[in-house]
Amino acid sequence: MTEDTPSGRTRQLPLFCCPYCGDEELTPHGDRGEWHCAACLRTFTVRLTGTGVQHP
Repeated sequence: MTEDTPSGRTRQLPLFCCPYCGDEELTPHGDRGEWHCAACLRTFTVRLTGTGVQHP
């Protein structure tokens, strides 16, 4: 998952559990913000699309 900073750049936030199986053994994978789950062997990305706060 990434988060926008006040300067407009994004930073990678750590994940705490796999969205598929719930296991907590995740490791960064590759250079595009991917994560690998050792329990279910999936590699995935997570992207924040919004916070639910509407801007005027």
